[in-house]
Amino acid sequence: MPTPDDRQFALFQASPASPPPSSRVTAGSSGRRFLRGDATAIFLGMTPLEDHLRQSGIRAPLVVAELLDAQDWTPFEDRYATTGRAPYAPRAMMGLILYGIMQGVSSLRALERLARVDLGAMWVTGGIAPDHANIGRFICLHEQALSQTFFEALTRTVLARSGASTACLAGDGTVIEAACSHYRLLKEEAVRARVSKARIGHQQALPEQQDETQQQLDRAHACEQVLDARIAARRRHGKRTDTVRVSLTEPEAAMQRQKRGRGFAPAYTPSVLANEARIIVAHAVDPTSETRVVGELIDQSERVEPKIPRELLLDAGYFDDGVINATLARDVSLLCPPRPSTTDKAKGLYHKNLFTYDAEQDVYYCPAGQRLQRISHINASVRSREQTVYACNACEGCPQRIACTRSVRGRRIKHYPEDEARLALQQIMTHPGAQAVFRQRKAMVEPVFSALRQQQGLSRFRRRGLAGVKREFSLHALAYNLARAVALSLCHHLWEWLWGCLGLPYLATKKKIAPPRACVMMSSSHRHRCV
Repeated sequence: MPTPDDRQFALFQASPASPPPSSRVTAGSSGRRFLRGDATAIFLGMTPLEDHLRQSGIRAPLVVAELLDAQDWTPFEDRYATTGRAPYAPRAMMGLILYGIMQGVSSLRALERLARVDLGAMWVTGGIAPDHANIGRFICLHEQALSQTFFEALTRTVLARSGASTACLAGDGTVIEAACSHYRLLKEEAVRARVSKARIGHQQALPEQQDETQQQLDRAHACEQVLDARIAARRRHGKRTDTVRVSLTEPEAAMQRQKRGRGFAPAYTPSVLANEARIIVAHAVDPTSETRVVGELIDQSERVEPKIPRELLLDAGYFDDGVINATLARDVSLLCPPRPSTTDKAKGLYHKNLFTYDAEQDVYYCPAGQRLQRISHINASVRSREQTVYACNACEGCPQRIACTRSVRGRRIKHYPEDEARLALQQIMTHPGAQAVFRQRKAMVEPVFSALRQQQGLSRFRRRGLAGVKREFSLHALAYNLARAVALSLCHHLWEWLWGCLGLPYLATKKKIAPPRACVMMSSSHRHRCV
């Protein structure tokens, strides 16, 4: 199924094919010329543009231009053909896009207008004025570099300039609405009918209509595949399947509850890792899950700044076996509280998390203080998982029995092999030092999404399809890191000015938060570090 971002992006799919790498003649080796512009040649009357910006106290364009000048643009330039009309320099195009997003401007036509009227944009771009078509082609051409290599290189530069570390990271995700209407969602019957209608239309189409009808049939089949996968997932979890809805134009987006009481709508779930300076060091997008991308986020943070022992702070929504295993496999110290469940949602009874496990005595303690002893062990088989069962014989006269169990035999707890790592993490989170470090999480990562929504206008994605959404979120993450670099630079200049007022020399120091003292807890083959 074709996945254009929208109608105008359909114009930008025909990017020039690159020759094989073995025979490629790069722009650098062929002397390829680019339209770069010259910001120093721009004057306002008799005043150079740079002097005007400094006198006006507008430092953001100066910092952005300096950071972009420090990047290697050869991989971008090598993707252009060595003949034909000279293209705009990638450095100038990227500067326009990121500076515009920093100002809350993300549509292509608005970026085209910004390049012509905004003085800061003129300084960052050198005065070039590309139209919206060129901007769209540039984004599509360099899609892969935007989300990986360039993001990592620019983030590495921002971290070096700010003196910030990635030893302690906080992660979180949010829900952002997709670029489709939530009033035009299809139920299962409508999806099946569309597939049947598209198949018949393709069979009866004239030869000149075959391409168009084939695209309609592929789009309908894609919707049907997504629908079948979601119905199967709901059946595995014992949930209703008659409420499943799919968007014909955005089938990869899933129905999710929106923020601030805005109801349900097709949406995606972007996630980030941020350090103590609130710089994004890793980002990812998944249709529905925050936990599924944790390993990917950690790997990207390793590429940004390798060989640093990391401590990861996650909220209770990440208390999941997959997250715990991903951090253990990568030797990352995880601080994550258990989900605050006081009752079993299915039965309205005390949740298993409320029962305390004593590994030395191999017993559980219930909320009433009674012991649950081991009564049986079941090995793994085709029909069941490996588990150990614990039971209590004091449930008969317990005053909390009605809130704990309805079974005549009393309350029973099933202990699975993966519970070992969960219990170790729960024990770590009871440590006062771990709780003190974990309290930093909100201040580290929560303001990131606030800035993305309020300052950069990311309240709804503009592009369609998971690939387009990832591309758009990468641009927002890059622009956000540039904005953080500007803010940290302003703080540096403010301190320099204050020291100058006192008549003292300013000693530029890089503020680094010392890593917490590690307290290593061993749980058989698992290791968790905590404060």
